[in-house]
Amino acid sequence: MELKDIIKQIGNVSKGEVKRVAPQDCKEIKEIIIKSDPIDLYEKMVVGFLTSLCAEYMYPETFYLERGNLDYIGFELEKGNIETQAAGKNLGTCMKGGKIIVKTAGEETGSGMSGGEIIAEEIKSIGNTIGGRIITKKVDKISKTQGADISINGVKFRRGLVERLFGR
Repeated sequence: MELKDIIKQIGNVSKGEVKRVAPQDCKEIKEIIIKSDPIDLYEKMVVGFLTSLCAEYMYPETFYLERGNLDYIGFELEKGNIETQAAGKNLGTCMKGGKIIVKTAGEETGSGMSGGEIIAEEIKSIGNTIGGRIITKKVDKISKTQGADISINGVKFRRGLVERLFGR
């Protein structure tokens, strides 16, 4: 099975649809992820769901993702652990649980996450979060709305009074 075979069989991009069609074996899912070359948003989201499904199927073991710079890694992750060197955009989007460990993450990391934990050495930007926890040594930009517990280089992130008053 390949990425295009999954895309042909799903009605819309949702975790439930991808889970319905994808193999139940994590080894097969890994092969699809490694061989895929997601170009458009639709394909990137499907691959992201596949990374989450693999981690959930492997739980409590860790899913080591050898392929880096994929967008949407850990998309809607509910449980399980993912570890990779580099992630593209939207790492951990809509996460509900689990843990993702990464060296570098791209833009909009953690967008819409309500639970779980992201640990990264460096993050390009943290998106608007609802909950969960993000631990990083360095972050370039943080979106205005944050519900997650964010620690940067060991210091808990809190918006300053001036930033809150002026919406920065």
